[in-house]
Amino acid sequence: MELIDLQKLAGGVSHHVNLQADNWILTKWNESEVDFAKNPTSIVDNHEKLLREILDCEGNPGKTVLPTKVITANNILTTTGLTESAKRDTGEVSTTVDYVGIGTSSTAESESQSSLLSEDSGGSYARRRLSTQGQRKVVNQTAKYGVLWQDSHVSGVPLTITEAGLFTAATSGVMHARVVFSDFAMSSGDLFVVQVNELHQNGSL
Repeated sequence: MELIDLQKLAGGVSHHVNLQADNWILTKWNESEVDFAKNPTSIVDNHEKLLREILDCEGNPGKTVLPTKVITANNILTTTGLTESAKRDTGEVSTTVDYVGIGTSSTAESESQSSLLSEDSGGSYARRRLSTQGQRKVVNQTAKYGVLWQDSHVSGVPLTITEAGLFTAATSGVMHARVVFSDFAMSSGDLFVVQVNELHQNGSL
């Protein structure tokens, strides 16, 4: 298992970023070993608690539960997403970032994109809603979003997940951000946690 950078858990980003950037933490777990599904509306708190336990024991097996896969990645904040954020600040729109979608395209991110390129959606496996099926919160200047995917939340398993995005609506809406990552092969009994830490900070002066 890849050890996790504590700075990334705290939402840290490189100093050349002068407005905002997202850091994604994507983890896969054996459903029988964790109880995330019991309280999905506290997924950010519970996910970070377990990740910190792993850091404290330096990832040694037997000390705590370990994920079967961990990926951290930075994404693209889309032009339409940044525009929507600015309009929220001026009261021109009342949208919120409230949905997470996943997909199977590995095409690189671009700020001009407005949707996932191959979204896994439809019926019971549509986007997951943060305000009712996950958790979103602000800690200091970091907005944190988290949601849990069980095998019943996707179109079918096995499924190789390679992209994710933040959205303002269950369908269509504005895609705030998109990230592409190496293959996450989801099988029966897997839990897939998507957490996003969006840090708002000034760049180096």
